Order: sequence, then C-alpha cells, then structure tokens
Amino acid sequence: MANPLLSIVVPIYNSSETIEECVASLVSQTINDLEILLIDDGSTDDSLEKCKKLASKDNRIRVFTKENAGQGIARNYGLDLATGEFIAFVDSDDTCTKAMYETLLSRARDSGSDVVVGGYCDLLNGAVVESHPAGSMELRSKDEIDRYMADLVSTPGHDDSAGCIAVWDSVYRRLLIEENGVQFPSERDVYSEDLVFKLRALASSSSVSVVPNCLYEYHVSGKSYSKCVNDDVLKRINALSQVLADEFDRRLDRFDFRKRNAGRAFASLRFSLRRVPCGAGRTAFFDALVNDEKLYNCLSAYQSSSLINAAIYKLLLTRKPRLISAVFNLIALKG
Repeated sequence: MANPLLSIVVPIYNSSETIEECVASLVSQTINDLEILLIDDGSTDDSLEKCKKLASKDNRIRVFTKENAGQGIARNYGLDLATGEFIAFVDSDDTCTKAMYETLLSRARDSGSDVVVGGYCDLLNGAVVESHPAGSMELRSKDEIDRYMADLVSTPGHDDSAGCIAVWDSVYRRLLIEENGVQFPSERDVYSEDLVFKLRALASSSSVSVVPNCLYEYHVSGKSYSKCVNDDVLKRINALSQVLADEFDRRLDRFDFRKRNAGRAFASLRFSLRRVPCGAGRTAFFDALVNDEKLYNCLSAYQSSSLINAAIYKLLLTRKPRLISAVFNLIALKG
C-alpha cells in the first residue's frame, strides 16, 4: 500500500470529553489520503478506549499508547510512526475546518514548499470569538525565511510574536523533518516547545508558504492558560531562552536577536504571572522570580513599543516581590 499524503499526529492525555469531536473533524476532511495517529500518553480516563472505538470505524486511524511523558515527547513518538509525505499536528481538544488540509497541501503541491502555514480562529462554546488570518507570503530565500523566524520569536518592537508560534497551523514535509532530526523538546523542560520545533523546521526549509485562510479551530475553553503555575515555569522560560540563543542567535543575529529573545522571555513571563496561585505558593514564586539572575540577565535586553508592557517591565525591575504580586493579582482579577 502506498504511503498517505498526510499524517496527522494527535497527542492525547485524559481527553475523553473532546477526542471524539476532534477526530470527527479529521475524518471529515475534504482529502481522504491521510492517516490519523492517536498517541495516548498514559491517560487515566477512558480516552484510550474511545480512541480504539474510533479506529474500529475508520481504517485511517491508528492508535498507540505509551507511558506518560508529556505532549512534546508524545508528538515525537508520533513523528517516528508517521508515513505520510507531510506531517501535521492537532491538539486533542481542538478541531479543524473541513478544507484545512486540502488548502494547505494544495499550496504545498503548487509551490513545492517544505512548510505551509495557515491562519486559525478561537472558538468558545462552538462560536468564533476571534480570527487570526496569517497573511499571504511565499518565502523563497534564506533571508526571507530568517526574517519570518525572527518575527516569530518577537516583533521588531519586541512585544510578542508577529505570527502563531504553535505547530498546529501548518503542514511539514516529513522528509525535511527526518533528514534534519527536527524534534520537540519536552514542555516539562522547555517553555513553548511548539516554537522550538517550528523554528527548527523553518531553519531546515528551503521554501515556505503562508496562506491567509483561518483553518484551524483553537478551542479556548478549558485550555492550559487557566491552570496554575509554580516557580518551575521560570526554569522552563530560562531553558527556552537558552535553546533559542544556542540554536538561532548566530543565524538571526542581524535581526537584533538578543532583543527578540528577551521579548519572547518577557511575553512568556507576563503570560505566566497571571496564573500564579494565591497562598504560600504565590509568595515563593515571586521570591524566586526576583532572585532569578539568569532570567533578569536575559530580560536586560528587552525593549517595548507598548506603554503597558514598558510599565510592567519597569515594575519587574523594582524586584519587589510583594508589589509585583499585588499588581498581577489585580491584572488577573480584571481578566
């Protein structure tokens, strides 16, 4: 049997409530030449049983189970099993529009690109609450790809990214991934493992296409942003900054990469600070934050074009844990 055009890797952990809707959006794609790899990452609910039931109804679905190691490692497991010409990733609590992969793969066929990126929309209770079109670009030179990579890390004003840092908005040529050993780090070790994978894939590409269509459906309800964090997140943000510096600083130096890396660290930290729980854990977190010399050294290159972010940065520079905690508690309460 010939290999499929597309392999879709879906990491699953305790996704019993969402996996059926997710898979339904994949089996109803307007292209049939695909395989769906459901990677159960040691779920403790009935996710695995539901996956097996789904596979019994569609021979394009393959189910695998492994010991729990996190989403990044589960995706790598799926990469090793994939046989398609292209690879895509879908989160088990999200869905895809019916023509998503036909749209992306049609552009890949016409352009010969190694990576094709699309837009996405945020869904809440089944309704679109915000759309994120991706623009329309054909990146054919190393300089064009490098600039796109630099803007993913953070924008020229160094306030977050100019595009989506998640991997699920794209398709990737499998041969490119395999020949260059592109893998995910574990999100338990490195913050924003998606960004690292995406940059590694882009750095290995000779051509990249971007289509404007909003194709992926990101379900915002119940997402990880609502979960609490502890001071372990500081280590993971530091690890991300180090990986970005080690792997991309030299290649992207002409785009003020040190400042962009600081912008990414700031964006990651600001996002995390809104999720610090109350109580003793909160005190320990902010004490650890203001004493984290490695993180503050990275942030020293930060420059903001936003008055709000500039004010937050100035607040962080006070290194007063109680003050920083109080301000971010107010920010969290205001949503």
